[in-house]
Amino acid sequence: MNQPLAGVSVHIDVQAPLLSEADLAALKLELQDTYGMVVRGINIADKTGDSAASQVVERPRASRPARGDIEKTRVVRETIRSGQTEDFPEGNLIIYGDVNPGGEVSAGGDVIVLGSLRGSAHAGMNGKLTAVIVAMNLVPLQLQIGNYISRPFVGQKSRGYPEIARVGMQDVIIVEEFVKR
Repeated sequence: MNQPLAGVSVHIDVQAPLLSEADLAALKLELQDTYGMVVRGINIADKTGDSAASQVVERPRASRPARGDIEKTRVVRETIRSGQTEDFPEGNLIIYGDVNPGGEVSAGGDVIVLGSLRGSAHAGMNGKLTAVIVAMNLVPLQLQIGNYISRPFVGQKSRGYPEIARVGMQDVIIVEEFVKR
């Protein structure tokens, strides 16, 4: 199940004595278990609402919590040239550079190219249809997500903005402007 709030960090501010410690613990547990959120701390203000009287009940954790849906990620800090391949079936693949024509990248999860994707990319190579391909300049020879393949029109040019490719409702690969929502 896709949780849009999973991994989001929150800090709870409450005014005493509205919630007991047991209520606060139950709230924290509900946010973590139901929504996958990370509760970084709880501030309890005195009855006057004086923020100077607030106290942190829980300190932020130094490391990220363990989540079952976190995938491994490989970062490649170079351009993939013609004839080169980069495969990472265990998780996501991030390329700091370009994927030139004739270059191929494949990942079990998402493929993110922080440059131009002019070669071939295969996301979700293990059948993960929720995988995406993101590039700052997306003019590929071929895109593949799971077992769906897309080839651009001959002579397609860069649109000049980051784009994302994903499997749409009609079981075809859709390419659209990458906008953080």
